[in-house]
Amino acid sequence: MELIVFDLEWNIGYKPWSFRYHGAELTLRGEIIQIGAVKINERAEVQDTFFLQLKPRIFRKLQHHIAKVTGLSQGDLEAGVPIKEGLRRFMDWAGPDAAFAEWGMDDMPVLKQNLYLCGLDENAPGRWYDLQRLFLQTYPRKEGEGLTLESVVERLGIPVEADRAFHNALDDALYTAKVCARLPLAEGLAAWPDEKAQLLEALCAGLEGPLYDTKVWFGRLDHDDYKTDPALYTAACPDCGAPLTLDADGVWLKRGNTGYYTLAQCSADAAHGPWLLRFKLARRDGLHWAFARGTERAGEEGLARWHKQKKAQLARLRRLKEKAEE
Repeated sequence: MELIVFDLEWNIGYKPWSFRYHGAELTLRGEIIQIGAVKINERAEVQDTFFLQLKPRIFRKLQHHIAKVTGLSQGDLEAGVPIKEGLRRFMDWAGPDAAFAEWGMDDMPVLKQNLYLCGLDENAPGRWYDLQRLFLQTYPRKEGEGLTLESVVERLGIPVEADRAFHNALDDALYTAKVCARLPLAEGLAAWPDEKAQLLEALCAGLEGPLYDTKVWFGRLDHDDYKTDPALYTAACPDCGAPLTLDADGVWLKRGNTGYYTLAQCSADAAHGPWLLRFKLARRDGLHWAFARGTERAGEEGLARWHKQKKAQLARLRRLKEKAEE
């Protein structure tokens, strides 16, 4: 087993910057200015390292907060390798079949967006892992404990080297490799759930009852497909298989950051249900949306909550409309 443990530092603009991806408008999360990576084996032993400072072409001025966190200067950016050349060199070093891993899930979307904008293959890498998830399986989080790389290094008693600072891409990758050495790495990656399992896990999280007729979709470009595309929102009654009729007012309520649900009724028998049609969204690669859908039976408490929150949402929409017409 060989794993690429990588870390990125990226610059951001003083205002958002958008681009088109196969017809969809996306916001650039950040432009990479530093890449650090290590190749490790199943025992988390470092086999090779990679480091490059990159010269951005979109966010050319170093944002003051990024400068403060990383210690980089405008001169560092200007002296860097042109970003397209640097990204090509990094992906060549990693190899076409490499599996990637990072601390958290922030860097991979940035990497894939930058690959696309530089005209490189954004479909690579095809496999990547969140080492925070593996860490939490081994060391459950206690109240007050942080999950930053620096706090975990301190928690595990890993020595901090005087010449290796956090928020330097290579140093962070090396510290992450040291954390990997304290984990059952090979076993954890072998048992890693695929994207479908992770999405369904997120959909079911926090629900008391079972979900019926669960489905998933990948590679979608529009965030609103869950409520605009019949292929996604058309569902059958779990009791009899008749089509479900969704809320007549078209109201969808939000649950968490990327969860949405609406009320649904059986079109054949009013005694079936009522139901809550639930969706969970994810955009792990920064480019495509994935959707998980399931149907939950709405109990008395859930139904009362739905009507209360729907009423409040419709009132907000009316106020916004009235304000816009003034």
